[in-house]
Amino acid sequence: MATSVVVVGGGTAAAQPDGNRYVSLGDSFTSGPNYDPFGGCPQLPYAWPKQFAAQWGLGNDWFDASCSGAVVDGRGTNTFGQQIDAASRSMGSRTELVTIQFAGNESYGGSGRSAAWSVGLCVLDFVNGCDNAADPTSVRPDAITSAELQRRLTAGDSGNIIGRIRQEAPNARIAIVGYPTVLPSDTSVCLPINGLEVPDFQPRAAYARTVLDRIEVAQRQAAAALGVEFWSLRQATAGHDACQPLGQRWITRIGDFHEELLPFHPTRTGYGAQANALTAYRTR
Repeated sequence: MATSVVVVGGGTAAAQPDGNRYVSLGDSFTSGPNYDPFGGCPQLPYAWPKQFAAQWGLGNDWFDASCSGAVVDGRGTNTFGQQIDAASRSMGSRTELVTIQFAGNESYGGSGRSAAWSVGLCVLDFVNGCDNAADPTSVRPDAITSAELQRRLTAGDSGNIIGRIRQEAPNARIAIVGYPTVLPSDTSVCLPINGLEVPDFQPRAAYARTVLDRIEVAQRQAAAALGVEFWSLRQATAGHDACQPLGQRWITRIGDFHEELLPFHPTRTGYGAQANALTAYRTR
């Protein structure tokens, strides 16, 4: 039977009758934070799924449905429901692995902002900082729970994502992929201003770290409860957060004009490091 070409956003894959060996679902930390005003999902040519698939030696025998801004709960042009619909054409008995990188774009506890926006805005607000707990539009860290992530993956607006993967790719490993180390371990965040380094631009960033830590814990616990794998990137990217010197940091920030990415996302080197770490998980 002749193969066909499936296109989602910037990705292409030769769809096999019994599925592709690997399928990727994810947000901008997977696809790269490209934006298409016409509703497409452009993917960076060096985003980690492409490097990961190359290290695996898959050729075109894989499919990447990831999209910047994707959410599980919520309506819009970029949803995991749309991703799983597109990926279903590439899942089958041959599929060996499906990865899911999500949780940062979700809103929790009735907040008006996503976790990602809440973190970004508090870091950049040098007046109120991250201590403005009275802001009702920001995500409450205690609302980011394992139970909530489980619900979203099985009964959220995007449907039963885990159930569909198990049904359509019965032989595949399923792995929830965590996020890399974005901020330093202390409570401050650096920022370049007019070309000068300000190491403690935001000395009250404990809230931002707490949100990111809660996401990691919730992902790990949800994966265990759902009977899928959790592939953490924290240890593999430790010491390379956004406040490290140029050449050592693997996360972009405002002022990194040498990178064609939005702030607080992986650099080219960072995507490569993530691919290496995920290859280690796959082969163990």
